[in-house]
Amino acid sequence: MFVKNVFSTSKSYNPLVIDKKIKVLDEITKPGDEPFPREMRYPVPNGHEWKEFYEFIKFPPTSENLSVSVPNSRTATPANPTFVSSKNGERVFKELPVVKNKASNVSISKRPKPKKASEKIDEDFHNMSLIENVTISPSKRSRKLKKDKMPPICSLKKVLGLGPCKKFEFSSDTEHFYYASGSILVMQSIESGAQKLFTGHSDNIMTFTVDQADEFMTSSQKDSPLIRIWAISSRECIALVKSAEEACSILNFSLSDKVLLGITSSRPRSKLILWDTSLLKLKGDMSIICEGSCSDALIQAQLSPVNSSKIATCSSRSLQIWRLRAGKLKSCSISQFFGLEYVLRDLKWGPTGCDAENFIYLATAAGIIIEVDSTKASTLRCIDLCAVEGPGVKSINSIDIHSAFGVTSTDDGNLKIWDSQFSEVILNVEHESAVKHCLISASGLKLLAATETDSVGILDATTKSYSTVLRSHSKKVTAVAVDPCQRQLASISHDSSLRVWNLDSLTQTYEVFSAGEVPTTLAYHPYKGSIVAGYSKGTVRVIENGDVTEEHFDLTSSITSTTFLPNGEYLYVSDALGTLVMYQATKSQLVQLKSIKHIVAKGGHRSPAAVHASKDSRMIGFAGPTEHCVTVLEASTLTCLIKLDVSSAVSSCLDSVQSVVFGTVVSRDLFVSTMSGKVLRVDTKSGVIVSDHQPYPSSTPHLLVCDSHIITANQGKFSVCDYANMSTLQKYVAYGGINHMTFTPSLTELIVCGDSISIWSFAGRNAGLNVKKTENMTLTKRVSFDQESGMVETESGILESGVMSTLVEEDKPHTPVLMAPTPDLLQPVQSDIRLEETLDNSDDKTLDMSSILLNPSPPPAPHPPVETVKVVEKEASDKESNSDLENVSNLSDDNSEELPKALAPANGQHPFQLSPESASPISPEPSPEPPLALRHITLDNPKSSLSDKRYMASADSCGLELTTMMGNETEARSNVIWRGSTLFYTLGNVLIAEDLKTSKQEHLIQHTETITSLAHTADRLASCSAAHKLQPSQICVWNADTLELLQTCTYHEHQIQCIEFTVDGSYLISVGNFKENALVLWDMSNYAVHTVAKTENYVHAVACDPQNATEFVTVGKCVQFWILDHKQELSVATGSLPIQFIRSVGDEAEFTAVTYTDTGMVYIGTSTGYVTLWDPRSTACILHWSAHPQEIDMLWYQNSSLLSGGVSKNLKLWNIQNTDSDDTTVMLHDELEFDAAIVSCVMDEQMNLGIVGTTSGTLWYVNWEDKTSIRLVGGHPAPVNDIAFSSGDTFAVAIQDGSLRLWNYEPLEQAVQFQVVSTSCTCAVFRPGDSTRVSAGYGDGTIRTFDLASVSMICKMAPHRQAITILRYSQNGQVLVSGDNNGLASVINSETGLIMRVISDHKKSNAAVTSLNFSSLSPHWLLATADRRVSVWAADWETDNNKMIAWLSFPAPSFTPSGEPLDKHNYKTLPPSLAQFSPLERDTILYTGYGLLQEILFYNFKSKETVRKIDLAHWATALDIIPNSNLIVVGSHDRLVTIIDYTSGTFQDYVAHGDEVGVARYWEKNNVLCSGSGSAIALWYVKV
Repeated sequence: MFVKNVFSTSKSYNPLVIDKKIKVLDEITKPGDEPFPREMRYPVPNGHEWKEFYEFIKFPPTSENLSVSVPNSRTATPANPTFVSSKNGERVFKELPVVKNKASNVSISKRPKPKKASEKIDEDFHNMSLIENVTISPSKRSRKLKKDKMPPICSLKKVLGLGPCKKFEFSSDTEHFYYASGSILVMQSIESGAQKLFTGHSDNIMTFTVDQADEFMTSSQKDSPLIRIWAISSRECIALVKSAEEACSILNFSLSDKVLLGITSSRPRSKLILWDTSLLKLKGDMSIICEGSCSDALIQAQLSPVNSSKIATCSSRSLQIWRLRAGKLKSCSISQFFGLEYVLRDLKWGPTGCDAENFIYLATAAGIIIEVDSTKASTLRCIDLCAVEGPGVKSINSIDIHSAFGVTSTDDGNLKIWDSQFSEVILNVEHESAVKHCLISASGLKLLAATETDSVGILDATTKSYSTVLRSHSKKVTAVAVDPCQRQLASISHDSSLRVWNLDSLTQTYEVFSAGEVPTTLAYHPYKGSIVAGYSKGTVRVIENGDVTEEHFDLTSSITSTTFLPNGEYLYVSDALGTLVMYQATKSQLVQLKSIKHIVAKGGHRSPAAVHASKDSRMIGFAGPTEHCVTVLEASTLTCLIKLDVSSAVSSCLDSVQSVVFGTVVSRDLFVSTMSGKVLRVDTKSGVIVSDHQPYPSSTPHLLVCDSHIITANQGKFSVCDYANMSTLQKYVAYGGINHMTFTPSLTELIVCGDSISIWSFAGRNAGLNVKKTENMTLTKRVSFDQESGMVETESGILESGVMSTLVEEDKPHTPVLMAPTPDLLQPVQSDIRLEETLDNSDDKTLDMSSILLNPSPPPAPHPPVETVKVVEKEASDKESNSDLENVSNLSDDNSEELPKALAPANGQHPFQLSPESASPISPEPSPEPPLALRHITLDNPKSSLSDKRYMASADSCGLELTTMMGNETEARSNVIWRGSTLFYTLGNVLIAEDLKTSKQEHLIQHTETITSLAHTADRLASCSAAHKLQPSQICVWNADTLELLQTCTYHEHQIQCIEFTVDGSYLISVGNFKENALVLWDMSNYAVHTVAKTENYVHAVACDPQNATEFVTVGKCVQFWILDHKQELSVATGSLPIQFIRSVGDEAEFTAVTYTDTGMVYIGTSTGYVTLWDPRSTACILHWSAHPQEIDMLWYQNSSLLSGGVSKNLKLWNIQNTDSDDTTVMLHDELEFDAAIVSCVMDEQMNLGIVGTTSGTLWYVNWEDKTSIRLVGGHPAPVNDIAFSSGDTFAVAIQDGSLRLWNYEPLEQAVQFQVVSTSCTCAVFRPGDSTRVSAGYGDGTIRTFDLASVSMICKMAPHRQAITILRYSQNGQVLVSGDNNGLASVINSETGLIMRVISDHKKSNAAVTSLNFSSLSPHWLLATADRRVSVWAADWETDNNKMIAWLSFPAPSFTPSGEPLDKHNYKTLPPSLAQFSPLERDTILYTGYGLLQEILFYNFKSKETVRKIDLAHWATALDIIPNSNLIVVGSHDRLVTIIDYTSGTFQDYVAHGDEVGVARYWEKNNVLCSGSGSAIALWYVKV
């Protein structure tokens, strides 16, 4: 502000006083005020008021005239200083500091100290998003500014649109590009579309430029001489530099980044300024080198890339070449080229490093490119592109030059790439509209093109692929609407287009263009997803997926509103002539029901929301029939409920209505915005104006209301106000003006449209959540219902039949109403006195529970609760139900009111109590019995523990490499995550990351026990495992991209039932199993325990709200809705069930699965096969149907489709429509059957492809379009007993469940399965040299031989009465030897199946045969039994001669490894006796078993002596030899796989199993070692 003159006077001047006799009375004007002298008056255009352009502010606000004697007149100011500011400047003034004068006791204003030029980023421009935080003092209710007192409720996330500045620049790495969107600078990723925003300008940006190193950026804005300097890395403005008295229209850095060129234009002259930017990085400032002036208005300017002292500029008629000499700029001008004059459009310097680096290329409107030599200031040539391409070439709008080619953009929509001489077109890219700008990246590999319709595309020169990276409206955006069913945003603009965008990526889905008509309003159907748009000629169109499906021509004037009821039943359309049309919106097409003329106020300025509907779908409101009235109609009948005249309601001046907005249901408010800037709060019950506020004097505010806040907007700013008292909390600048605002359905994002579309994150919903704390909260009474007598029993006694102590609705509404808890229990959380009046006086007993619970305030004086209200029960429906849809019930039917059942323990207390001590684990009394539900994880305690003593080799020296883990964990729940091309799942204690393209696995081994569940967020992955002995459960948090372990967390004493991240990843929720019943909230910023809660009831599953990071739900014995309020305290509400559900499902039903919808509703499955729908705001069940005959363990919701699966092995896909209306439809779309119970599922965004996990250890790939399921990952549902390898690429696995499964090695997939019922498959062996014949032993003593070629059983034998423990073929395959559980061995002819001999030498001790091995160096074989006895036999199979040549017996102590006395008849508690012939030493046996020491003995049975020993660190449970590598493989009881050097005895330990390693087999053909533990098989590649 520049001071023109200063004067003193004894009069009190006021600019609002025009004449002494005619005064404008307002809050500032006082008696005695005089009009300003003529010389000092501020100009006001005709037809306008003074207030529209200026503000009149007095400091201090009192009007008392004080005569003060000030000692120092130089520092004193008058007692009543007056300041006048222009509203168009959008300035925000701060309070002046006040100094007390002791002599006169008068406040004197003191001017603050001036700041340095580099530091003067004043608060008018710096961080303009949040202007101020405002708090209201409860005592004085005075308005105070408190900086950083409250965290921002809104923050700008994304922008969509371009501004007047049409300049673009690439980043140095060509991965991003820069552009200006109104007053925001945007750095956008070309690949992902992610944006980085630079905010601070208060008006449209005129130009900007980025240095070559991507460190700094400078920019200028309209009507401001200031240039902003930005640090790109921090996105902060580091300095402000004044250019001149005009704003810079052109800014460019030199190639060396040491000089900045700026051009200011004041027609018809321009000014050039050069700044020295060499010290910009060190000091954050720059100095002027010199200035120059030009008589033309310059349109383009560039510094020479090879010489920063040379500049080329051009106007529309001439070229100027400048040189910097002796600190001055001198120029020469060229206006004729070969004697002709051209209209110039653009200029570029030639490429560096060639002869053309001193050349200047000019683009003209005549399609001619002019080449000028800057050293000689002469024209070299004029290239007529029309001569090259023909007469089709239009005006060249832009040009860019590279060393190998050149690019031009023209009005005919062509982007052409030319050779370096502009003689031939290399590539042509056609656009739908004129291409106005083109740009080549520094590398020359990418080209940018910007069109007249504000779309930006990138051409990859290497692949010649073109992608549109940015689209936007070319004119102002007038309205936006958000799809309630999916993340889409629709917008309309003055450019006659309706566009639909993806709300996450901001990519355009489709566009509907209407020639000759401008869309004026639009609205999404609440459930169908279709768009209804109104147009300027009265047309109403219904649009679905880009196609116009309906057109209605009932109105002839511009449409001012298209408003749906929230329940989707009716559509209301109004036009500028005041006609209101009502349509039925539940049918396949809109059906007109009523039309009323002259009921809505005339005029199109109230578009796009002239009519507004209440949130309970019962009322509509609008301005009408005159502009001074507000009318409220009953929604279904259009009966007038309220007609209010606001013309002189709160002021003496004539006022008119601009818009109306309904508040929350419980408050029954109607907010009215008036033309004078007032906001009136009207009680819709009585029609009385409760209060009025004036947030923007003399200007009309836009209004937007949510549960706890009100958004008011005007003139490019919006304020977040408290709902209760309309006090302003925070103010923001909306870049590009404000035409319309809306929330996303989750109330987590605010969409603002004006010149462009801006998307803000909104935290107001969380700020409004303030439910009573857990320890004091009881939402419902304990209620029991006697079905025989029809009596309802409560804690206070028995009520009469058909009467209950709850508040229900007596009148019949036209929308479903959710039931509320009893009013006496709601008293502690009532919001304000209006709620109390509602309960006492209203005949309509419908309450919005979300508003009651989420908008608390100090409770009013208590009042007597409502004793009894009659229950109206609905009769059963007569409609025939589908067999798959038995008992489909809409619990929110408007004709029925059901008895709610409190899901709380019998003592009436709330089940969850917050733990006051979060530093120590909770140890509640465990439940006497585990839950029966399959969803609840009840792991058996493993027999072993991971050894603390183990030697793990380094990566470069290890002998084994874990390549594959076979199967998926059968005991885990929700353990599958699909992230891009990577699939995460678990097996035992291993977290597997498998690339779906290559099938390559990466194994994350950090857990020691079985992993039970997984959870993930955008950048992190969490896994949890069970507890074991004294070791608590573990939670491991991983980096989802690098798979690096971030943190290990421990808290739960027992196993963890489920884990889940909140939607923003800031918290992790873990829930303990039935032994603990503890819920822990982890803070992911420091991985510390944030809150702990426990309950008497166990929890099966947890789900987090996908739209709100502070809400989640747990299900188990009951349903709990949790909220983390703004005080970071956990609160909970218990869900309630109507009696109709209890009668259908039963009291014993448990809730076993849960998922959120995209609209915030919750689907919950039960143990009896029912699916229920819940509203978290009212904590009530509103819908249920029978979906499965058995327990549901998995639910997944996406795009109005629901997947359900569980114990019944069926996966069902449901289509659900209109969940909040009377005609709710639930339709079974498709069904697939699987091999076992379904416990995990993940689907893609389109709900077409997915992965399903079952309890058989299998992961299935599901394609709903093809109705197919393919085995993606095969596993085993029971423990693995044996593994056998063929001579080909097939191996067999014997499973405890009686199945023999044959697998192909490459690719690793199950080929055949042979199943025997009611017994176990204990062992398997392939016939040597024949990969198609496999024999298996079973628990019933039988042996079955299968032919893989014919997939049939060819032989069945029963040589044993006890379970067969081992099978082996002789070297030639003619003889099959089997051993059983009693020590018997049978020699069988493999061809005939006849028993050749029974060996009973080991039967005396009834010890099981544990080893049977044939020597590869001699005709010998051996038997070993569990009693530590080994027999060696010499065999001649051709003569059927077997002779025992050695009998070995190994000693053992008289106690077990655990220290207990040894039972000679129970060998199961001892390590097995394992013996095997050495393939490297003739006549040598390797033996290990229970003995005095843990060791492997090398025994020579010919010399009858122990050759040597190798000490072991653990008891061996599996043994094999790798002859090619001279290695011994040992599987141990302590979960280790150990390889030992055959000669030296050195060893390496490997961890991959969660229990004892029972099987270890080496496959010589593929150099693979297989180890098995439980149902898990690990494949190791032998590297040595």
